[in-house]
Amino acid sequence: MTLAQPIHSRFRASEGSDQIASLWALEGLEAWLSDNSPKRVLEVGAGIGTISTLLAPFCRLSEFVVCVEDDPWCRSQWGRNMPFIPPGMHLYDKVPLYEQPFDLIVLDGPQMPLDGWHLLARGGTIFVEGNRREQRAALATHLRAAGRSFVQIPCKPPDRTKGYWLVLAEPEPWEWVWALWRKGREGWLDFKARLQGRPVGKRKEGA
Repeated sequence: MTLAQPIHSRFRASEGSDQIASLWALEGLEAWLSDNSPKRVLEVGAGIGTISTLLAPFCRLSEFVVCVEDDPWCRSQWGRNMPFIPPGMHLYDKVPLYEQPFDLIVLDGPQMPLDGWHLLARGGTIFVEGNRREQRAALATHLRAAGRSFVQIPCKPPDRTKGYWLVLAEPEPWEWVWALWRKGREGWLDFKARLQGRPVGKRKEGA
C-alpha cells in the first residue's frame, strides 16, 4: 500500500477535512516524490496537514521543507494532526522570501504572493492540487515576463473529476514531448466525458 491511501483515509475522518487534497492528487505527488529528490520544498496552503504528512518522510532527503498556512485554526490542527515533524520541516503563516529557490513548490492555497514566483528554481516543478486557474495564470505571466520556458500538464483521474497539474520550468526536450502527448490525451478524455454528460474537473463527492 502507498503512503497516500492511509493518509487520505485518516484525514478524511478529521475535523476540517472538506478541503483536503484528493486521493488522486496525493498519489500523484507521492509518485513524483518517489522519482525525484527535491532538496528544498515549499508547500503553500498546508491546511490541516494532509500533504505535509505525505512530505514528512521525504524530509530525510531534503535540506528543508517549508509549510505555509495563514489560518490560525488550521495551523493548530496541523500541529495536532502531524504524526511527527522532522527537524527540517517548518510551519509559517506566510511565505518566507528565501534567497535560495525551491526545487518543488506544492500549491494548495492562496498564500503565494504575486511577486513570489522567483522562488521556483530553474528546472523546478510546481505541483498544483486541483485547478487553481488564477494562480496558474499568474505563474505563467511571471515566468513569461522573466523569459523562462515552462509547460503545464493536467492530470485528471479516470472519472474526470478534479485532479492536479504539474508545471515544469525549463523542461527538457523529452518533457515537452510528454507534455504535448499528455495534454492531448487529457483533452480528448474531457471531450468524451462532456459528450456523455459527465462533469469535468469537479470535486468528487466524499473525495
